[in-house]
Order: sequence, then C-alpha cells, then structure tokens
Amino acid sequence: MSEPIGFVCGTKGDKVSFFLDHGINLSFGQIVRINSGERSFYARVVNAQSNSTLRTIEQLREAEGKEAFGPYSSFRSVGAVLFLEKRGEKTRSPTFNPDYRDKVYTTGKEDSSALRLTGDLEIGRLRSGEQLLGSVGISFEAIPLMMGMFGMTGSGKTNTELILNARIIDYSPKTAGLIFDFAGQLLTGKGIEPQRGLRDHPLFHAKVRYYSAREGKLCIGLHTLHPGRLWTIFPKIGKPQIRVARRLYENLGSSWIEESLEAYRAEGYVGVGNLINYKAKNVIEALMSKLSDLSPRLFPPSNYNFIDDVIQNVSKGVTCLIDISGISSEEQHNVTCLTASNVAYHYKRMWEDKFEEWKKLPTLLITLEEAHEFLDKDLPKKTIFSDIALTYRKYRVGLNAVTPRPSRINPNVFAELWTKVIMKTQLRRDRTYLTDNTPYLEYSDTEIKMLDVGEALLISEPKIRFAVPIKVIHYPKYLEEREKVDYGLPPSKPLSEMDQRLKRLHQVGENLTRKAT
Repeated sequence: MSEPIGFVCGTKGDKVSFFLDHGINLSFGQIVRINSGERSFYARVVNAQSNSTLRTIEQLREAEGKEAFGPYSSFRSVGAVLFLEKRGEKTRSPTFNPDYRDKVYTTGKEDSSALRLTGDLEIGRLRSGEQLLGSVGISFEAIPLMMGMFGMTGSGKTNTELILNARIIDYSPKTAGLIFDFAGQLLTGKGIEPQRGLRDHPLFHAKVRYYSAREGKLCIGLHTLHPGRLWTIFPKIGKPQIRVARRLYENLGSSWIEESLEAYRAEGYVGVGNLINYKAKNVIEALMSKLSDLSPRLFPPSNYNFIDDVIQNVSKGVTCLIDISGISSEEQHNVTCLTASNVAYHYKRMWEDKFEEWKKLPTLLITLEEAHEFLDKDLPKKTIFSDIALTYRKYRVGLNAVTPRPSRINPNVFAELWTKVIMKTQLRRDRTYLTDNTPYLEYSDTEIKMLDVGEALLISEPKIRFAVPIKVIHYPKYLEEREKVDYGLPPSKPLSEMDQRLKRLHQVGENLTRKAT
C-alpha cells in the first residue's frame, strides 16, 4: 500500500475535493484512490488550485514587503470526479461518496486489476503521473459497437491506427480490417520515427493485402456497375435518372454504360432515348453527364472489380489496406463508399440468407480517415458510413471514425461511437463537442488541451465506463517486442554453398556449348 498523498476536505455528488500534501505532484486526468471504511473510491483529477490562509488584503501587504505576518499556511486543493467504487472484490459505479478526512492515495500496480482495463486488443498503458502501469486494451465485443479516434494533426493518430490494426492482424482470422488510407502513411509508417508501417508487420505477407491507385489495383470495371450503385457514386442523382439507368441496363446488359455513352456521343440524347424509347432530354443529358465524368483510370471498360477481391480476403480474415492517396477527392469518395458498401452488404446478406456461414466470418473493423467528410451533419444525403454506424453492429461490422474535426460529425452518429480514443485537441469547438457529447468527460476540457503526443483518453463502453489516461504503445516498439513468425520454411543454405553450385552449373553449361559447336 502506497503512502497517502492527502485527505478529503469536501464532497458534493460525484465531485471530491482533497488537500494535497506538500511536495506531492499530480497531473490532470491522473487516477487516485480514496479509502473510505470498507470501500475504496477511484476518481480522476480534473482541477487544482493553490491558496493560503491569509486574507486577500494581507497577501497584498506581504507581497509588497511592508509588514510581516505571523503564522499562516499555504495549501493546494485538488478537484476530482468519482467513477468507480470497490467493496471487497466487487466493483461498480459509485453508490455514495467519501467522507471528510478520508485518505487519498495515488494508484499503483495493486489497483490495475481493480480497474479491469485489460482488453483483447492492447493499445496502451495506464498513465499515473510519470508512471506507466498496467495494460489497457479494447475487447473484441467493442469492435461492432463502433469507435472513433480524435486529435489534431501531430497528436499521434497515425501511430494509434497502426497499433490497433496491428492487433486486428494478430488475431486473424477472428478479426479483419478494412482500412482507407487517405495520406498513404500506414503502409510505410511515414511520420513515425523510426519509420515503420504495416508492411513491417511479421504477418503482412500472409494476413494483409495492399491496394493502391499507383499500382493500378483500384479498378472498378464498368461492366460490374449496376444502376443501384449510382446512388453511392453520385449522392445527388435523381430518381428519374436512376429509372433511365435501369431501363438501359435491362436492354443492354453489363455494357450499358459504354453503349449508351457511344450513342450519346453519336446522336446526343435522341440516340440514348431510342435505345429505351424515352424522350426526356433533361433527364438523359443529366445522366450521361455523370457517366461521362467517371474516371477511365478507376472505371475501365472491363469485368474486373477489385472490390470482389477485397470481399474474398476480408471473409478469410485478411486485412485490406486501400491507399487512396494521389487521386482526386471525388475519386476518393467513389472508391471509399463503393468498397465499404459492397463489403458491408456482403455481411448483411450473409446474416440474412446464410446465418451459419455468417457466424464464421471475422469481426470486421472499417478504419475511415477524414471521417468528417463522410459523416458531416450538414451533408444533404447520408453516406454508407452513417448506415454502418447506426445499423450494422448486429452484423459484426464496426466503424473506426478517424478525424481531427470531431465537431463536424453528425451527433446521431457520434452517439453510436461507444469506444473513443481522444488525443490532444486545441480547437475549443472540438473540445467542447467532445466533452458535451461523451459520458465521463464533462470536466476534461483542460486535460484534453494539455495532452502530450502519444497520450490519450480512452472510453470503451460497456467494459470501460470512465476516461482512462493512457500512453499509446509506440508502433516501432511493438514490432521490436513482438515475437517473429515461424512460417515453417527450411533453413537457407549458406551463400558459399549456393555460389559453388552456381559455378558448377555454369561450367556444365559451357561444356555442353563447346560440344554442340
């Protein structure tokens, strides 16, 4: 048992004030334990102030050095918020509060088990002042309950994404990830020192598939585009245009886009109208204008669709990393929404039609960077990601919304993110949105502003029902500590032995050549 650091001087509801002993240092967000009879309470530090027993006028006189006053005391009082009560081996939300003069202690290793922070997907260690205590992780059950990662640029979001998805890969085929990388950082770990990315994971070649526009792997063949997918590509498309597209598809089959564009280029809207006996000029021209804008790089005239490959891999527990850096924002939107909708619909169809097969699918986590662009409360039409956040948890499909601007996320969606990893956030609007809309963060505005790089607050309901101060594991350190994978390959022969064999083969070849001549 550690030495006490102070005693309770006042309580009100879930708030506790205590006097801090001289020479003791605490930090915002630090967890303290208060022993009160047969119970122990745990609380988070959210405020602090220092003062003295002198009246204000006496303090001013002393500051000026005009008079001497005798004996007085300076003191520091600390404000904390209760979040847990422990009685014996049972823990629960507080049923009461501590009493005046109850002793206050810093938490140590002996408290880690009581806090029950260990999860399947370890992402960090509990911070207690300058100390790092037990492991902190997220459970498998939290994945389909949705999550979010929030923090300003440079706060450590990329490292946190790498750690979480590395754990997802470790537990394959029980879990799988679908990752949309907007900046092209996650493969190589650009911005991480020393630079390490998912390609350095020991299971990368067996449990990860990488798709990039630079390598021509992001192809969605026009022959695979059914009219129903136009809603995803063109959110503002009208119903009359969809009806025209369906009639073209019924008449022309899988090549409906190519043939209708060919007719449009040759005869204008009349040529397209003749294909389906339809004469509405405005509707046809609006549809043809949209189809003409499809990038030939992403939408070539073929039957190949990389999304089919993604679905097959995800279903086998293989994490798919989709690098969409280097293409336009419109193309990024198309690739992201089309891929996510097809994968999510696959899980939904399996649940509806092949339930026993669905149970064998891995639990899926979709990591969406720049999430505010797809979940903005001011968007005229909801995207597939809103649907996933609101309705797909029963299919074991989870969303990880990663963004520096949480205040732009639709409140209805934000409320469904049961796990939140909150890093340093400077904009007051974003901090206010986080504290106003996240349980257990009512008094944490100052703490969020003061977080250092790699530090975060973690909430993961229903397992972790308070804001846990953590230090996120540094991804390169995780790679160093992780055991290497034995693929069962035979040992390589020494280079000297291989060189001798090559020389002998070369000599045999020369002899055969001489005999032939």
